[in-house]
Amino acid sequence: MIRVNSISYRYSEEGQYALKDVSFEVKKGEMLAIVGHNGSGKSTLAKHMNGLLLPDDGEVTVDGMSTADEALIQEIRRRVGMVFQNPDNQIVTTVVEEDVGFGPENLGLATDEIIRRVKEALKAVGMTAYARSAPHMLSGGQKQRVAMAGMLAMRPEVLVLDEATAMLDPSGRNEVLSTVRRLNRESGITVVMITQYMEEATMCDRVAVMAKGRLRMLDTPRNVFSSAKELRALGIDAPPAVELRDRLAGIGADIPDDIMTVDEIAEALCPLLLRN
Repeated sequence: MIRVNSISYRYSEEGQYALKDVSFEVKKGEMLAIVGHNGSGKSTLAKHMNGLLLPDDGEVTVDGMSTADEALIQEIRRRVGMVFQNPDNQIVTTVVEEDVGFGPENLGLATDEIIRRVKEALKAVGMTAYARSAPHMLSGGQKQRVAMAGMLAMRPEVLVLDEATAMLDPSGRNEVLSTVRRLNRESGITVVMITQYMEEATMCDRVAVMAKGRLRMLDTPRNVFSSAKELRALGIDAPPAVELRDRLAGIGADIPDDIMTVDEIAEALCPLLLRN
């Protein structure tokens, strides 16, 4: 899948390192969250995953193909699709189905194949009913799903979401997250989610924590968020449920220290309340 091997990167020769000696592997079929405060390097890291940026040192490979090999970059970008924060920057036509078909058309595919891919992609993100709609008439969440459909029509193996929910209201965020979960669980698409929302990270298989351009933690959400004090030291807030867990523990509540969700807190508190 994607292997990041000791990469470092600066935006200018005199500037500070945006990434410094970062190494990890994205596993096939997983959902990986990458979190960190503003300026931590998480979005810079995302742009290295399909060759939008190239490291000054080290190497990024996708299924063994180096992103530094210009002859392979088109295939790498087909396998690793990116969805960015502002969907308006990725929507290039005035009709939804035409926008979704833009990428496959540029690949030179036959018309029948383009139509089939567009239909499949729109169905996958729940936007079939909007195929003939104008993108500018859609909600933020719907636009982001159209952007995702455009990537899916290219048949990627990996979707990298670079803060794709940051500009959305709660309803739009839920639309996008539900779609991402379904694509991962039902279609087996590997997902890398760059996010500022810690509750989004809890739904992933693993969480990578970036700070000052370095990878500080990489583990399951339960293990990462059990280290709330360490996260705060890195300038990162724990998920709301974890913050509540720590406050309850601070006033003497006997609850497990690996709780991550409100439902788990309720389950832990019920026996205590019944006992009293």
